[in-house]
Amino acid sequence: MQRAPIFFRILIVLGSYGLFLSPRLYGESLDLQQAISEALDHSPQIKAAAGQVEIARWKRIEALSGYLPVISISSNYLTNKKYLETDIALPGATAPVSMPQIIPTTLWTANAQLGIFDGFSTTNRTLAAADFKSSADLNHEWRKFQLEREITIQFYRALAAKELQSVAIQNEKNLLDHLNDIKVRKGVGLSTHYDVLRVEVQTSEAKSEVINADDNLQMARLKLAELMGADISEQNQEQRIPAGELPEVGADVTNEPLGARPAGRKDLQSLQLRVDGMEKSTAALGRHLFPRLSLFAQYQYYNNLNDSPTDTASFRRAFSTGISFNWILFDGFSSTARAYQSLSEKNELEQNLNARRLKAIVDIQFWRRKYSYFNALYSARTREIGKSEESLRLARVGQREGTRTSSDLLDAQSELFRSKAGAINAQLGSTEAFLNLEMATGKPIKSKSGNSVHE
Repeated sequence: MQRAPIFFRILIVLGSYGLFLSPRLYGESLDLQQAISEALDHSPQIKAAAGQVEIARWKRIEALSGYLPVISISSNYLTNKKYLETDIALPGATAPVSMPQIIPTTLWTANAQLGIFDGFSTTNRTLAAADFKSSADLNHEWRKFQLEREITIQFYRALAAKELQSVAIQNEKNLLDHLNDIKVRKGVGLSTHYDVLRVEVQTSEAKSEVINADDNLQMARLKLAELMGADISEQNQEQRIPAGELPEVGADVTNEPLGARPAGRKDLQSLQLRVDGMEKSTAALGRHLFPRLSLFAQYQYYNNLNDSPTDTASFRRAFSTGISFNWILFDGFSSTARAYQSLSEKNELEQNLNARRLKAIVDIQFWRRKYSYFNALYSARTREIGKSEESLRLARVGQREGTRTSSDLLDAQSELFRSKAGAINAQLGSTEAFLNLEMATGKPIKSKSGNSVHE
């Protein structure tokens, strides 16, 4: 009769263990390389940049079409007609004779035209399109480089949020144990009501810190899913748990000089190519004052003998070839306005490029200093953790021996919590500064050990 309860207890334990390991409850794990790979495949930013590459490619083909002939075929069939008449005075006739102007009832026409001179407008458009295509390619590569760093930063933020949550939970547990202990000591006259109230206040703050840490963790995961281009409307998307550890903090920044100017940034190179392309586009639009020369050819297959569109025996042939000259002397300043509009866009892009270059120079110095600062801060916080743990141990021993008060113990616990949280934040800050430094320089930065922080 006693075996049944034991059996059911085993089933309950096994069921709880299985529920604890259920992936639906805790979600599947997500490592850094998997996050980057999924982001490159699904991110809207990358897809938009790839779309710009396709647009630039087809615009380049459009520009190259200026070197190719334009061929067209047209056909007309008159269902009803009244010919134009011309009066001709014949010798000896008392009155002029009206002669109808015969036009074909059925007419097939093939036209071909090839431009041979347009003031080098087509040449400039082709060169501009090539610059725009190269700019789009570089922008696509930059978006990938930037997204990899952004994903890495957010991935480590999620890991840091998980560690901070664990520290907050442990701090709350320690304070609850301390609260229970201080209440017992109050019951035997070893502590006062003031001590109980102070611990209760600290415990209440610790519970708030746990809630805040949990919110930060969930939002960090959602932000990571957003950067990855995942559908965050799915119920289990926020439950994907980043797996890994924060990178070790090193004292070295780089084994090569970063330089004063971020010459390797592909976004700046892309913007420079856009400026060059707009300059060539402006030159192309400025060629509207030049005349146009082109070769043309026309072939006609027509029937002006009867109204049948299928009587091939009645069809006749005609053709003509020649050189076309076209010179627009005045178009209401429409072409001039387009040329100056393009020039203004080029000047705007140039100023944006200068501003971004200046910001990049400042960012390099800023993040290099931040990286050194967080490294120093992390070293200080890790030393403080050891000191805080020893201080807490001495406070507990002193409390048992009567040389330390509960306030001393509470202060030691709070100091240990701040030291652990500070170390995690400093480690995350160092990682973020390193990755932002890579984005500022536009290239992976190798440490003295030869590895990047996210490798």
